[in-house]
Amino acid sequence: MYKAIVLDLDGTTLTEFNTVNDTLTDYVAELRQSGMLVFIATGRTLKEARDVLPPRFKVDGIVTANGMSAFLGEKQISQHALPPELVQKLALKAGEWGIYYEIHPNEGPRTALEKDQAFMTEIATEPKPEAVHENEWLSRQEAVQSKIRWTSELHAENAAKIYFFSRDKAVMDGWKAELEQVKTDIAFTTASSTHHNVEVTVEGVSKATGVKKLLDRFYLNREEILAVGDGENDLPLFELAGYCVAMKNATDFVKQQADEVTEFSYKEDGLYRFLKKKLI
Repeated sequence: MYKAIVLDLDGTTLTEFNTVNDTLTDYVAELRQSGMLVFIATGRTLKEARDVLPPRFKVDGIVTANGMSAFLGEKQISQHALPPELVQKLALKAGEWGIYYEIHPNEGPRTALEKDQAFMTEIATEPKPEAVHENEWLSRQEAVQSKIRWTSELHAENAAKIYFFSRDKAVMDGWKAELEQVKTDIAFTTASSTHHNVEVTVEGVSKATGVKKLLDRFYLNREEILAVGDGENDLPLFELAGYCVAMKNATDFVKQQADEVTEFSYKEDGLYRFLKKKLI
């Protein structure tokens, strides 16, 4: 019997409109009332997660920014920050490449340079490329319209992560190769939730390292954990959990690493339908 479940947000818990269905919200409440622990492990920062989770969607712990921070209830139990010189280097290089980027601090709004606002806004303008997921596209449009604080100078201090996006998978593949070259000078971790993005966090930090801190607080072992996700940034978590589940909408590579694949996608209330059947 599982004692805890760990849920990804985008493409898993959230719908394509970055909302949570009432069916899932109600069922998570039922699980917690029965004694099940519920954790979130997301690439989003805490602010981003709170922006999309309904107030009544309560969890026991949350790991944010792919492991950069972990919270037990409202209490923060760990936090990391990227080296400012790395943030500066990558943001400037992204601007030169014409790659969309967002610098996410541990506290406060995400930022980007004013000089890059025009090309970044153009990248997030319709038409939506067919291969880009609806939820990611909606997030980019919201970001350029109201979420990003455009600044004259880079804010590189206390950054939890840098998010990069491209409409073109081939361009993103090239950018990922460029990041691998930069790693030879400054170590860091990269993780992608779709083919069109990549996020940079501190070396050795992942969703798994953050979730491990939560498990230790509850004296849980890996065999007692069920994890559900859809992106490559969930793979370290899959290695940690005793049982790992990929969403139907996950890439084939992620599905191959999972113990089970859901019957329905995130657009079809797939997480609720899976949990309801699995945890009866």
